[in-house]
Amino acid sequence: MNILVFDTSTEALAVGAAREGGPLRFRAEGGFRHAETLLPTIEACLADASLALEELDLIACAKGPGSFMGLRIGMATAKGLSLALGIPWVGVPTLDMMAYGRGGADGVVVPVLDARKNRLYAAIYRAGARQGEYLDISIEGLLRAVEGEAEVTFAGIDADLLQDYTLERPGFRVEGDDPGLRMRGLAELAERQFIEKGAAAEDEGPLYLREPEIG
Repeated sequence: MNILVFDTSTEALAVGAAREGGPLRFRAEGGFRHAETLLPTIEACLADASLALEELDLIACAKGPGSFMGLRIGMATAKGLSLALGIPWVGVPTLDMMAYGRGGADGVVVPVLDARKNRLYAAIYRAGARQGEYLDISIEGLLRAVEGEAEVTFAGIDADLLQDYTLERPGFRVEGDDPGLRMRGLAELAERQFIEKGAAAEDEGPLYLREPEIG
């Protein structure tokens, strides 16, 4: 399956593209300039993968949680390309994508995003499967939720918010953002979701864990 994927849910924009059976080519851009940089980065990434837009079989974007403005930009772009090109699209939860390919078999992976107001967006994954709901939670609440675990990997662009705590706990560690791994996770999860559930509904919107606001 020829696929284009992109994540605009944080300040760390990432785009990936791959031909069926070929390697995924990705590019990353920093800073909240997604309205300016997303389309040029898509164009460059497709060129890296020797793909034209018309050759794509699937488009996917991260659907949240994350930056409200960033999610709107990403989802509007996915829907616009899908409509213009007649290509299906899907939205994949950001935290699922961030947890992909991380952690050991005996531990849990906790992707985290800074939700502002002294809170985090997070979820707990064991052996690649999410345990419970997506969380809008305080740092203290998240630490209590994993208190009994022997091995915990806090992952993602904002995982360093837990750095001080991991220094006190053997078996607890922080893994920062890896845009290549993030894009591979998005691509694999998107293809799996499309095969199992089909394309996104016309009225699908971002996954918000609180009422939308600007930023």
